[in-house]
Amino acid sequence: MATLRTISDHILDICENAIKSGGDNGYLVIIETKDIFRFCIADNGKGMSEEEIKKALDPFYTTKKQRKKKFGLGLAFLKYSAEITRGYFKIYSKKNKGTTVIAGFNLKHIDCQPIGNITEMLLNLLNRSNGFSWKITRFFLKNGYKIETKYLNENFDITNPRELFVIKKYIMELEKEIREVVK
Repeated sequence: MATLRTISDHILDICENAIKSGGDNGYLVIIETKDIFRFCIADNGKGMSEEEIKKALDPFYTTKKQRKKKFGLGLAFLKYSAEITRGYFKIYSKKNKGTTVIAGFNLKHIDCQPIGNITEMLLNLLNRSNGFSWKITRFFLKNGYKIETKYLNENFDITNPRELFVIKKYIMELEKEIREVVK
C-alpha cells in the first residue's frame, strides 16, 4: 500500500496483513453512522506477542524482509489517523491464535480522512484473497449486508475480469440499497 489517504485504504492494508498472517480465514465488520465510522478485522493467523505488538506500532519496524525501505506504517498510521479524530484504535493478538484490529473514526472531526470507495476496497480485497476466506459484514445505520468469499468462490471465478465486474455491480447495488432506505 503506497499511501493511506482514505479509511478504505487503511482497511485494505490491515486486511492484507491478515491475508499474509499465516491463517486461512478472517472477519471484516464495517459499521458506519452519520458521525462514526468503525471497523474490526480479525484473522486466525500466527498472532503476535505483547512485545511484537509494541514493535508493530513502531513506524520504523517491519517484518517484511524483501523491502527497500525498512519501515511499516500501516498499524502506526491507522492508530494515529483514528486517534487524531478523537476516535480509537485497539489491537488484540495471541500467538498462534490470530489478531484483531479495531478502529473508530469521528467523521465530523476536521482531521478525519475521507472514507473512500468501499465498493472498490471490497473488490480489491476479494481479488487479493488468494484462498483466504473472508466473512464481511457491512452496516450503514441499521441497514446492512454480508459477503462470504466461500460462497463467491463456489459460484464465481474472481480472477476472471467479467465475473469480477458482476461482483462489483452487486456490491455497488448493496451499498446503494443500505443508503437508500435512510433517505
